[in-house]
Amino acid sequence: MLTHRCNRFMVLLTGLRHYTTEQLLAVMQDRRYPPLLRVAALRWLIHWAPLDITKGAPYLQRRRYVRQHYGV
Repeated sequence: MLTHRCNRFMVLLTGLRHYTTEQLLAVMQDRRYPPLLRVAALRWLIHWAPLDITKGAPYLQRRRYVRQHYGV
């Protein structure tokens, strides 16, 4: 059974799947959005990041590379 927080996170992930990279970056950089929404946007940024940014690294390292590349 999913907790309320996990369920909300899944809904946010689903809602952000059609956002462009620029829109995801805007969500990440604007502090007025809730943290859970910004986390969901970061997951999509990591997913859509080109291989030359992520270098085929494991998830946590890809996350660091993406945050460093986009400055978020």
